[in-house]
Amino acid sequence: MAIPPEADPPDCLAGRRPKPGSSPMDEYTEKTRRWLDERFSSADENGIYRSHAPIYGFGRDAMALGMYQNNYAVLKEIGELSGGLGIETFLDVGCAEGFTACLVKKIFGYRATVADLSPRAVERAGEIYGLAGFAADVQDLRGLSDGSFDLALCSETIEHVPSPEKAFAELRRIAAKAVIVTVPAANSEAEKKSFVPPSAPHTHLNIFTRNDLEKYLPGCRIKPISNRWLGRLTGLFTGISPTGPEVKMRLAARIYRRFVRLAAPFLGGLYGVGMAKFFIMADRLVCSLFPGAAHTYIAVLEKTRRVAGKGPRPSVNILEYMLRESSVLPYKLPRKAV
Repeated sequence: MAIPPEADPPDCLAGRRPKPGSSPMDEYTEKTRRWLDERFSSADENGIYRSHAPIYGFGRDAMALGMYQNNYAVLKEIGELSGGLGIETFLDVGCAEGFTACLVKKIFGYRATVADLSPRAVERAGEIYGLAGFAADVQDLRGLSDGSFDLALCSETIEHVPSPEKAFAELRRIAAKAVIVTVPAANSEAEKKSFVPPSAPHTHLNIFTRNDLEKYLPGCRIKPISNRWLGRLTGLFTGISPTGPEVKMRLAARIYRRFVRLAAPFLGGLYGVGMAKFFIMADRLVCSLFPGAAHTYIAVLEKTRRVAGKGPRPSVNILEYMLRESSVLPYKLPRKAV
């Protein structure tokens, strides 16, 4: 069931909500915004919204597992911060339909706000989860004053923008106490230099080394939160996330994908909540043992010192709640949105 909306927007937005078009967008970002608006206005033949995140219950595909892994890592880091930074307000930049922000609000009790390049995504977050929000480009959050939110999260977003240095600077500016960012990993400078971005809107324009994150978020701590090789194993049970034209892949990758297409229909029957928990916890262990095979990095910047015992602790079991209790009823898009 959707959570009822908050009565008022956060104080930091009162009277100065960022206005669409208040700053010029580059051509690529504008093209991406239009693509995302269409994506977040998509419905099936019955008018039910086609969600980006697994909002309707446990997701069995590779993309859903990746989101669970990412969200669990983010929520665990927030749990560590909560006990000492006295966080009360939270902004999720690149929120999609609000799945992560709603988890944060439910588990930690923060006053959550969302922002996304796509106005349609922000509308979905408000309609489905009752979250206050606004449309904005993470590269230019000039509508927000310094330290507007205690905690700013930007997860799986900065890799899509042409000027990541501007995005990191803006997140540092608007966060009063902490910044959390997740990005695709480059395990070496050589890997980063060999990366060629696909030519499409909302694609990965960037991958990031540890040195990049240390440059953009000085003083942050960095961890790998998903492992490439374990991801190959989980694909046998979940199938494969879209990764681009197969013709551009190496022979070994093409053989692997074809093998997964054969195996997944049979092994997929074994995959459920219990196995998802196993993969998520195994992934954390493997990341700690083999940090050089990272698929994703999480960077956490604490801007203030912790005070012991200050702030809320998780109200529920994070992993159990995310996998079993975070679903909403199928949401029918308003006719004007389809």
